[in-house]
Amino acid sequence: MPQIPADDHISLPFAALKCRTGPLDIVFVIDSSRSVRPFEFETMRRFMIDIIGNLDVGPNATRVGVIQYSSQVQNIFSLKTFFTRAEMERAINGIVPLAQGTMTGLAIQYAMNVAFTVSEGARPPHKKIPRIAIIVTDGRPQDRVSEVATQARNAGIEIYAVGIQRADMNSLRAMASAPLEEHVFLVESFELIQQFGKQFQDKLCGA
Repeated sequence: MPQIPADDHISLPFAALKCRTGPLDIVFVIDSSRSVRPFEFETMRRFMIDIIGNLDVGPNATRVGVIQYSSQVQNIFSLKTFFTRAEMERAINGIVPLAQGTMTGLAIQYAMNVAFTVSEGARPPHKKIPRIAIIVTDGRPQDRVSEVATQARNAGIEIYAVGIQRADMNSLRAMASAPLEEHVFLVESFELIQQFGKQFQDKLCGA
């Protein structure tokens, strides 16, 4: 499982990173439970903005959606809402954290049943556009994730699980797609999430 050690201070030249892959349907699933402190949530915003900034976004290119979750799930924007990075960045900067519990299974279910539907902007299955969920969490889920994550994967959703600090590794492994070494990431602190971004982007973009 890839880890970013606390003494690893690799510079991150995001401007030099560009995806060389075809269109994707990507939904960020962001933990905004009460355990995530305000400055930590800001780093999660930056992580999303940095990744989006290096995607080829557009109606016929990569589409991006964002949902946040706590004890409930909130859609920030769907795959059909925005097709420019500037619009996405404004929406991400406007997110107000929910600051309650950690219902990760509920969020995965929402992604499968709502966020990745054609009515919400996902491309039809026959177009074979990869559907990718990026789950970013710092805690232990308060609900079951294994069964619903299996259902989501069986429905064709590729799941990346990004754990930060206190994240429960067993839960991350239960969420993620195989091979686990390419889909489960542990970042030791919020301060290191941007340094982690290049390693993750290499996986996401097939560099």
